[in-house]
Amino acid sequence: MLAKISLVISSILAMAVVYLLVKSPTGNNSIDAPVQVAPAFTSEGGPRPTIVAILNGDSLNAKYDFIVEKSKELEEKMRGAEQRVQSEFGPRQAEYEKAMRYAQENPNMPESEMIALQKSIEQLQREMDEIQEKEVGAMQKKEIALQNELLKRVNTYLDKFSKTKGIDFVINKQSEFQMVLYGNSDYDITSEVIAGLNEEYRIEKEGKKP
Repeated sequence: MLAKISLVISSILAMAVVYLLVKSPTGNNSIDAPVQVAPAFTSEGGPRPTIVAILNGDSLNAKYDFIVEKSKELEEKMRGAEQRVQSEFGPRQAEYEKAMRYAQENPNMPESEMIALQKSIEQLQREMDEIQEKEVGAMQKKEIALQNELLKRVNTYLDKFSKTKGIDFVINKQSEFQMVLYGNSDYDITSEVIAGLNEEYRIEKEGKKP
């Protein structure tokens, strides 16, 4: 019903990097309008070397306590949703199959009975579709909300971490979307980021305890 929760930022990062690389001034601005130059290019000595760090998304998914715990919680909710679907869906499914068998075994039934049976079958199908859509939709909303919270947490932490370390860009290296074909392990910040995120999450949970 649901895909596993994970840090899915690869495509977002890819688009952001491409945008940054190809962006250029456009439009019909006046020639007298001031041009804003990126601060990195305004120093007298020219632009300083860019620092790019690597974050292994697979490791983050496996070791960030927030992802691990919330994924388990979501899986439990998913099982509950499946049980609710089964309890409401099952009897209707059995009735639907019974009606279909009856129609196949009695092809010469009166037209009025055939019409009534067809309406009954269609109503059962609609009810089953609505049950499934309701539960799936609710779980998808929970998944999206959790995904957004995850991205917010990681991005907020990376903003602080990168400024402290003097990092300009953090690129996600992940099996689902291999944006980085090669990365020098000397620039791999994964362990530090996971440790920092887990420490923040631990402090947050302790603060919520009565």
